[in-house]
Amino acid sequence: MGCLSSCHSSRKAVAGQGVAVGPGGYDRGKPDTHDMHGDRKKLVEEALTWLGTPYRYGGQDYDGTDCSGLTMEVYRKALGIKIPRSSREQQKFCKSVSKGALDIGDLVFFCTGRDKTVVSHVGLYVGEGKIVHASGSKGVIISNMGERYYASNYHSSGHVARRSDKDRTAKQKKEKPAILPAPSAPVTEPQRLETDPLRFELNREVEAKIDSIYAAFLD
Repeated sequence: MGCLSSCHSSRKAVAGQGVAVGPGGYDRGKPDTHDMHGDRKKLVEEALTWLGTPYRYGGQDYDGTDCSGLTMEVYRKALGIKIPRSSREQQKFCKSVSKGALDIGDLVFFCTGRDKTVVSHVGLYVGEGKIVHASGSKGVIISNMGERYYASNYHSSGHVARRSDKDRTAKQKKEKPAILPAPSAPVTEPQRLETDPLRFELNREVEAKIDSIYAAFLD
């Protein structure tokens, strides 16, 4: 559950008072939430209030938290969603998504122990390749997934189902999809014979009628 190492930090975030910034500058690269909306905005803004909170194994409040306690509390406070307590159970709880399809608010899982098949760490994706997570040595910070340590210990990513997922799905169903013409093989127009003009004109009339019926069907 969470990271297996523990530490203390002289910096501390205070609930309701925004982000505590210390000499280490761990708020560096903080995402801009102005262009975010809905659940994404709520999740990121809640996660940012935890920056500077010291690491505490088994903790899940501003006095100290571990990685899975952080993600659990962010979802509970931001959206009222209850997710499992441990990082391993959170990974099983989520709907798997590829690393390239990560969306803001998704969870990112790592194997930081000796067994590289066992999930032992989790962070909240906040966009631009960054996660907010509880580091065993620095407390709650923002890290870049491209850093060697996180890239080499990456395990998987997951999406926590929420109400806005249904809203987006319903909206997509209401929207009439654009209808594109089906690809067809090039048609060679039959060679016109001077002795058979009636047949040529008739073929064109038939083709025009078919096109008209096909267009009406698409509408």
